[in-house]
Amino acid sequence: MRVLGVVGIAAAIALGGCSDGDGEETATTSAPPPPTAQDRLEQAHEVLTAAGSVHLTLSGTDLPEDENSYIISADGSGTMEPPAFDGTITAVVAGVQADIPTVALDGDLWVKLPYVPAHVNTDPAELGVPDPATLFDPESGLVGLLTQTQDPQFGERARAGAEVVQEVVGTLPGETVTDLLYAGDAESAFDVTYGLVEESWQVRSVEITGPFYPPTTSTYTVTLDAYGEPVTVTQP
Repeated sequence: MRVLGVVGIAAAIALGGCSDGDGEETATTSAPPPPTAQDRLEQAHEVLTAAGSVHLTLSGTDLPEDENSYIISADGSGTMEPPAFDGTITAVVAGVQADIPTVALDGDLWVKLPYVPAHVNTDPAELGVPDPATLFDPESGLVGLLTQTQDPQFGERARAGAEVVQEVVGTLPGETVTDLLYAGDAESAFDVTYGLVEESWQVRSVEITGPFYPPTTSTYTVTLDAYGEPVTVTQP
């Protein structure tokens, strides 16, 4: 009987050590799952939208030389409210390559064509190029691509200078790409690779590959920096 009493006391002590002050068992909290690639794109979307302004460079590779009008590269800054752009676009227009100082604001486009002394107001459709201000639209511009990316997955992680960049890869519907860049096969999917800066989750680069000028497969790469720095775009 004495042995049974000792065993009973030991069991009571053991059970008491497994419960909290209210007599309830302490629940073990599990760590939250790590962020997914989709989570990181949503973070990047918020960061880019909040910036309000950004500097942009664009470059194209594997572009078809037989096209009559297309953009080769661009360099400039823009704002999201209102969507606006001020910079230089290198393009082939009517078969001739030229560096074209460009201002886009409030749905209007002014370009300074070769051998013309001042900017002239023109229609982007006449030049066969997109309105560059649309790239900065907070809903339908570059920032909108982040939320429309399908099946995003983590890619490589690498150091770029002082920054550590995490790639996120996925696909974009053709219609989304053609609406933004005014080129491409709307029925085909495009591959996209984002370079996201770890910690800040700024979008540093966007690389889009696909049939911009069918049947050729081309790539446009956009680099973004100078987040939130003051930008003023005025009519020339």
